[in-house]
Amino acid sequence: MATNASFDAKTGGLEVADTYSAQISGKTVLITGVSPGGIGEATARAFARGGASLIIATGRSKSRVEDLTKKIHAEYPSTKFRNLVLDLASLKDVRRAANEILDDSSIDKIDILVTNAGSQFGNAERELTVDGIETHFGANHLGHFFLVKLLLPRLRAAAKVNPPGATRVISVSSEATSFSPVRFSDWNFDCDKELPDDEKPNWSVLYQYFKMAETSKFDPYVAYGQSKTANALLAVQLNKLFSEEGIYSFSIHPGGVRSTAGINALENAPEDQKATFEQILWKSIDQGSSTTLVAASDPELSPEKGVWLADNKFAEPAEWAVDEKKAERLWKLSEDIIAEKLGH
Repeated sequence: MATNASFDAKTGGLEVADTYSAQISGKTVLITGVSPGGIGEATARAFARGGASLIIATGRSKSRVEDLTKKIHAEYPSTKFRNLVLDLASLKDVRRAANEILDDSSIDKIDILVTNAGSQFGNAERELTVDGIETHFGANHLGHFFLVKLLLPRLRAAAKVNPPGATRVISVSSEATSFSPVRFSDWNFDCDKELPDDEKPNWSVLYQYFKMAETSKFDPYVAYGQSKTANALLAVQLNKLFSEEGIYSFSIHPGGVRSTAGINALENAPEDQKATFEQILWKSIDQGSSTTLVAASDPELSPEKGVWLADNKFAEPAEWAVDEKKAERLWKLSEDIIAEKLGH
């Protein structure tokens, strides 16, 4: 279901920003993963086009973020930028970055928070973050979960002055939710136990896309799928906890985007998978940012109508990606992991 019939899969973020400039103008927006050639770049540019007053742009490389935001600021000088170094694969660094925002008296609210950064399919071998967490789950989900929790005071401050539902958290998920549910029994991919049926990867979809055979060993596509399902479940639980305060959350599938990361995935894919990537990756980064802009700014959206969007309209993900009980369970698991890793 589309609330704006003029939008389709080919619509770009700049067009969406023009359409909803009244909702974007004057807003403070935080976007993770703002890097050259990525969806984050196009997302930041679109919010600037719409008249956001301040964009907090995060990334791992200070120089890359600064160079990019200078470029966008030159295009849209009325929008100010605050650059923030953030490594989502380190819980301590997430806390440091969040405190940097909370300690800045000039940032009294965050109207829109976009969890855009993400680790792609990665290497065939399991890799761990500095906290000992499987990289996809750690960087794509847990880092964002912790960031959102820490910045809740600024989101709540925005909700007190905005119309109900205008304060939003947008999780950039993926159609890869269909690859795997959250593996509560083995979320860190120790791969040392039999999974319950409702936690097993969707091998039929993985074979359909990538001709992948079933395995009990670590698989980067399954790990990526789990992390994207976790992104979607975060939006579900955020709505349960905070929608009555006026904070709405949605998760989105940006589509197959020829971003820097997308092109790298294509180039590094096995030969028998390259054709699949070529077929999937057709959107520009501007088109890849559009559903985020719709989710963040369309005033007609509400969690009662849906929580998952693709191609600028509500869509249906895998059932396990919007399951309320799984969302609640993931929230508790995430809190427990952080408490264990940080000792509180």
